Amino acid sequence: MRRTPGLPRVSGSAVRAEVVKVFGLRSTWALLLTANFVGLVIGVMTLHSVAASWFSLSSADRMGFDPTADALTGFQFTQLALGAWGALVATGEYAHGTISSTLTAVPRRGNVYVAKLVVLASVSAPLSLITVVATWTLGQTALRGQGLDASWDDPGVVRALVSATLVLTVVTVLGYGLGALLRHTALALSAMVAVLFLAWPAARAIESITYLPDRWLIANAADALVSTHPVTGPNALRTPTPGAAVLEIVVYLVVILGLGAWRFHRDPP
Repeated sequence: MRRTPGLPRVSGSAVRAEVVKVFGLRSTWALLLTANFVGLVIGVMTLHSVAASWFSLSSADRMGFDPTADALTGFQFTQLALGAWGALVATGEYAHGTISSTLTAVPRRGNVYVAKLVVLASVSAPLSLITVVATWTLGQTALRGQGLDASWDDPGVVRALVSATLVLTVVTVLGYGLGALLRHTALALSAMVAVLFLAWPAARAIESITYLPDRWLIANAADALVSTHPVTGPNALRTPTPGAAVLEIVVYLVVILGLGAWRFHRDPP
C-alpha cells in the first residue's frame, strides 16, 4: 500500500527517543508538577474566598459566579508554564547543538516533528485532566458549606472540565510550534507571553473601535469553553460563542503548528 506523499508517519522508535530526551531531565517533572500544583492551589483558594465573603458580595458578583469556571482561574499560570515547556522541548536541541545528531538518526524531519508533538500531547492531556478534576472537586468542597457547589450532573460541568483539559493541551503544543518556528528559547518564551497575556491589553486598547481582537484571544476563548452559563456583563462583548471559540483554537493550531513544521522542514539546523 502506497503512503500518501507529504503526510509524516511517526515511528515508535522516534517517539521512544523523544520520551527519553524529554523526561531525562528532572526539570521537566519539576516544571510540570509545580505548574499544575499552582493552578490547583489558586483555584481552590479562590473558591474558599468566595464562600467566606459570599454575603458581602454585590448582586452582580453573585449573578456572575460560576462554581466550575471560577475553580479554574489559577490555570492561567499553568497555561504559561505548559506553553513554556512546549517551547523548551522545541528549542532545547537547537540551544545545545544536538539537533544535527537527532536528524542524522531520524532523517525524516516530519517524523521527528510529529514525535515530539505526540509526546507533549500524551503527557499534557492526562496530567491536565487529573489536575483539573482534582481542582474542581476540592473547590466544590470549599463551596458546600454555603450551598454554592456544583455537581457532576449539572449542565455544562463535564464539558467545561474536558474543555479546560483541551485548552491546557493546546497551549502546550502551541508553545512547541512557536519554539519550532523561532528556534530560540527567549524568543519563543516571549512569544508565548505575548500570545497569552500581552495581547489582552492591546485588544482592550481598541475596544472603542471593535471587540473582534478580544474575541480572538486564547484567554477569552478558554473562558467561553469553561463557563457553564452564558457570560454576562462587560465581558460578554469580549467573549466569543463556544462554537466560535473552538474554531479560533483550531485556527491557532493550524497556523502555528503549520509554521513550525514549515520552518522545521525548510531551514538547516
